[in-house]
Amino acid sequence: MEQSLNLLQDSFNIQAGSGFSLREIKNYKIENMKKLILLIATLVLICGAFSGPVYAQNSSDEKAEVIGTIQDSDGSPVPNATVAIYNQAQSEILTGTSSLEDGSFSLKVDPGSYVLQVSYISYRTYRTNLDLSAGETTDIENVTLQNQEAMLDEVIVEGEQSYMQMNFDSRSFNVGKDITSLGGSALDVLDNVPSITVDYEGNVALRGNSGVQVLINGRPSSLVRNGTEALNSIPSNVIEEVEIITNPSARYSAEGTGGIINIKLVDDVTLGFNGSVQANTGYPQDHALGANLNYHKNNINWFGNFEIEYENDPASGSTFQSFNGDTTYAYREITEQDETEREGSAYVGADFYLPANQILTFSTRISLENEEEDSDVRYTDYSPDEPGVYRNVFESWDILQRVNRDDIEENRENDFDVRLQYENRFDGSDHRLTADADFEFGTEDQNSNLIQLVQTGDVNPLNQRTFSDERYREMRFDTDYERPLGRNGRLEAGMRLNFDWMDNDYVIEEQQNGFWVTPDSNLGISDNFTYYENVNAVYTTVAGENGKFSYQLGVRAENTRIQTELDRTGEGSDQNYLDLFPSAFLSYTLDERNSFQISYSRRIDRPWSRMLLPFTEIADTRNRRVGNPGLRPEFGNSFEAGYLRYWDTGSLLSSVYYRHRTDVIERVSTIDGQGITTRRPINLATEDSWGVEFSADQELFTNMQLSGSLNIFQSDREGEYQDQIYSSSTGRVTGRLRVRYQFLDGWNLQSYLNYRSAQQTTQGRRDGSFFMGSGISKDLLNRRASISLNVRDLFNSRQYEGEIINPNSYTDSNYQWSTRSFRLNFRYNFGGANRGRR
Repeated sequence: MEQSLNLLQDSFNIQAGSGFSLREIKNYKIENMKKLILLIATLVLICGAFSGPVYAQNSSDEKAEVIGTIQDSDGSPVPNATVAIYNQAQSEILTGTSSLEDGSFSLKVDPGSYVLQVSYISYRTYRTNLDLSAGETTDIENVTLQNQEAMLDEVIVEGEQSYMQMNFDSRSFNVGKDITSLGGSALDVLDNVPSITVDYEGNVALRGNSGVQVLINGRPSSLVRNGTEALNSIPSNVIEEVEIITNPSARYSAEGTGGIINIKLVDDVTLGFNGSVQANTGYPQDHALGANLNYHKNNINWFGNFEIEYENDPASGSTFQSFNGDTTYAYREITEQDETEREGSAYVGADFYLPANQILTFSTRISLENEEEDSDVRYTDYSPDEPGVYRNVFESWDILQRVNRDDIEENRENDFDVRLQYENRFDGSDHRLTADADFEFGTEDQNSNLIQLVQTGDVNPLNQRTFSDERYREMRFDTDYERPLGRNGRLEAGMRLNFDWMDNDYVIEEQQNGFWVTPDSNLGISDNFTYYENVNAVYTTVAGENGKFSYQLGVRAENTRIQTELDRTGEGSDQNYLDLFPSAFLSYTLDERNSFQISYSRRIDRPWSRMLLPFTEIADTRNRRVGNPGLRPEFGNSFEAGYLRYWDTGSLLSSVYYRHRTDVIERVSTIDGQGITTRRPINLATEDSWGVEFSADQELFTNMQLSGSLNIFQSDREGEYQDQIYSSSTGRVTGRLRVRYQFLDGWNLQSYLNYRSAQQTTQGRRDGSFFMGSGISKDLLNRRASISLNVRDLFNSRQYEGEIINPNSYTDSNYQWSTRSFRLNFRYNFGGANRGRR
C-alpha cells in the first residue's frame, strides 16, 4: 500500500515541478505511462491481498449460507442470473450475487427469515421463502427458470418504468419512451428534462448554471471535451435514461459547479440474438437509419450500435447596433444560415463473464462526420442624423453602404475510442472493485472561404479564408473499490489519472493583389496552439445508518496541471493547483413515504480547451469571438435541503438551494471605434444564487400521467473588466409540464410545455421564451414495432433575443436556430429485446 501511495505522490510531484515545458511532453508521457502501468499492477496486487481477509471475516460461523444451481427448462445452466435475498416484506435487498458459468451460486447472510429471488431477462422470476439458522448451509438444489417468451408483450407494457424516479442525491428520467424526442439528438432529449435548459449554441445549463459535467454511462466522454454542442451526434433512440445529480458526492469528479448530468444508453441484453432497427425522416430534412444489435451466448454478450444520418438545418438571425464615441454609427445585420450534416457512427463491444463474479468489457467507438455550413450575412450601414446611442433605425437616416458576406465552411471530424472495463464482485454487489481504462483520439479539420461583396458604397471587396487543423489525444484510468463497513456502513475509495493533449494549427489568409497573404494582426493571430492537461485524483467516502438517520461523508483531492503554448511567439500559460473537495449528506426518514435531507459539496469548473484557443473567428466581420489562454477555473460551494414525499399515485421533491461561485466565466462583448464587436471569455464575477425547486409526478387516472417541475431562483453577480463594473441582480422562473396518455390498444399521446422567464445579465437582458411540442405513437405487429409522429416547437416560438447595453453602445440580437420541425419514426424489435442498462 505504501508503494502505491508513493507512486501516486510521485505523479503529483512531477506535475508540480518547475521547468516542465510542452516540448518535453512526449518524454513526460512515456515516463508517466510507465508509472501508470506500475501503479495499476500494484493496485491489483493490493486488492488481491486484502480481499482474502474480507472473505475470512464474512465466513464467520454467525452467518448462514445459501447455495444452489440455476438451470433453464432444458436443464442447461443459466450463468449471470441475478440472485437476491430480500427481507420478508420484500422492500429491501439485503445481499445478492450472480450465478457462475455452471449456474451455481452462494450467498451468506445473518440468520433470519427471508425471501430468495432469482431473475433473468426473458425468464419468469423465481421466489421462495427461507428460514436460516446460524452456521447452517441451506441447499435449494436446482432452481428451474421457466421461459417467459410468450408473455413478453405483457411484460414490456406492465414492467415499464415511470417517467420520473426521485431520490435525494439524484433524479432519473426514463426518456426511452419519450416520443416527442424520437429522431432527434441528445440535446433534444435534455431540453425536455426538468431543471435542464439548452440554448441556441448547444450550451447545457442545470438550474441556470452552465458549469455542468456531462457523463455518458457514468464516465467522461470526448464528445463533451469542447462543450456540449457535440451531443448532437448522439441519436435520441440510444438514450434510455437521464440522471440529474445537483449536489454530487466526492465519489464523482469535482468538475462542474452546477452538478452532473449522466446520460445512460440503451443496453439490450437477453439470451440469443436480439435487437432493434429504427428509421426516421423529417422536415426540415432529417433522415437517419440505425440498428441496436445484441448476441448473448454462453459467457459472452456481444453488442453494437450503428447509425447513419443526414440532416439539413436552416437558421436565421438579426442584429442592430448603435455606437457613439469618437464617431457615431449604426448598422443592421441579417443572417441566413443553412447547415448540412452527414454522419456515420459505430459502437461495438463485448461483455466477458469470468469466474468468481468477474466481468470484463471491451468496447470501441468510431464516429465520422462531415458538415457544410453556408452563411449569408447582409450588412446595412446608416448615418444617424446626430450623435447618440439609438435603439432602432429612423427612416430619415441615410444609407452609407450595403455589404454581403458569404461564408462557406466545411468541417470534417473523426473520433475514435477504445475502452476496457473490469468489475469484480467479491461477495455480492455490496463488495466490489471496478476499473476503467479509456483511450480516445481524433481529428477535426475546418476550412472557411469568405467572400465579401459591396452592393452600395465605396468599400473594397474582400476575400478571406481560414484553416484549422486540430488533433487530440486523451487517456483516462479510473478505479473504484466498495465494501460494507460493519452492519450498516459502507466504505468507498478510488482514484483517477487523466491526460488530455490537443494541438491546433490555425491560419488566416487574405487575398491582396491576386495573392493569398497573412494579414495584419487586426484579424487575429495565425499560429500553432498546444494544450496539455493532467488531472490526478483520489477520494474516499464513508456512509452509514443509525435508526432513521443516514449519512455520507467524503473528500476528494485533485491535482491539476494545465499548460498552453503558441509555437511561433512562445507565449503560453502554466497553471498548477491542488485542491480538496469535501461533501456531506445527512438524511432523516420519517416513514416510508416522507424523508428529509441536507447536503453540501465543493466543486470546480475548468475552462474547456476550446475556450482557451487564442484564435479569432472572423465568419462575421462585425462580430468576432476569441479565446483566452489565461482563463482560471471557477470554484463553487453548494448547499441544499430537500423534502421527498411519496403517495400511492405520485411523488413530490421540494428543494431549497444556495450556491456561491468565484471567478465565474462570462463572455464579455467589447466594441472598438470601427464597429467590430469582440466576445472574449474572462473570469469576470463572483456569484451568489439561491432558489427553490419542485419536481412532481402524478397519475391523474388510469393510463394518464402528469409530471412537471418549477424552478424559481435569484442570482447576483458582480465583477470588473477594463475599469468597468459589470453587475446584475435577477430573478428567473423556469417550468415544464409533461402529460402522457395511453389509450385504445397501443396508442400513446404525449405533450410538453416549456417556459423560461426573462433575465437580467451583467451586460443587459435576455428575453424569456415559451414553446411546446407533441407526439403520438402506435404499437404494431403485436408490440414488436411502433410508428410515431412528433412536432417540436409547435408555434415556432423558440428563439433567442437579448440586449447588450453599454454607456456608448446598444446591441439588440435575435436568433432562431431550430425552426418548427416534424419527424416520422419507425422502430422494429426482434428477438427478446427488453430494454435494460449497462
